[in-house]
Amino acid sequence: MTFPIILKGILTGLLLSVYVGATFFTVMETVFRRGPLAAVFLNAGVWFSDICCIFLAYFSAAELMQPISHNIAFKLVAAAAFLFFGLTYFLRKPGETVKPLAGKGVAILLIKGFAINTLNPGVLIFWFATMTFAVTVLKLVGVQILYYFATTVLTMMVVDMLKILFSSKLRRLITPHLMSRLFRITGIILIAFGIYVIIWALWY
Repeated sequence: MTFPIILKGILTGLLLSVYVGATFFTVMETVFRRGPLAAVFLNAGVWFSDICCIFLAYFSAAELMQPISHNIAFKLVAAAAFLFFGLTYFLRKPGETVKPLAGKGVAILLIKGFAINTLNPGVLIFWFATMTFAVTVLKLVGVQILYYFATTVLTMMVVDMLKILFSSKLRRLITPHLMSRLFRITGIILIAFGIYVIIWALWY
């Protein structure tokens, strides 16, 4: 009984890992600019955000799903955050000084990863929908839910680490010109997420 649950968790983790969202490009940019260790810390913030969303979904899915999905203020705050991060990346130049990875720098990376992931309404809704699916369709209860989501998150972590490792191998090939283009692409994608959330907030 446990193995099918773990298998479903792995498949869910793989499904989320292939999703190319705002965090993906932010992590890739961090790998190229600051190295794989910095990207791991950024991703750790993303993972912690996912775990928090899972707990929220487990303990209060019914109560929170409706308010969050229809709360215009929440969506506009999220949109503003994406626009801010997007403009920061779009205007950044490759020659800017990179702060050493220690103390405050690590904390900023963790907070940044947590914020970008948490403020994406799609992430919250994904985990609420997955929790609903696990309980109503898969009929999981008690420790079975723990197995399912623990496997899902662990799978995501493994795939994300492989992405970082692969990207670090390409780091030596990145020129200042390519870095500048990556900044702009990352910025445009984050700004696009912000605009999408604004449209979603006002028209849906």
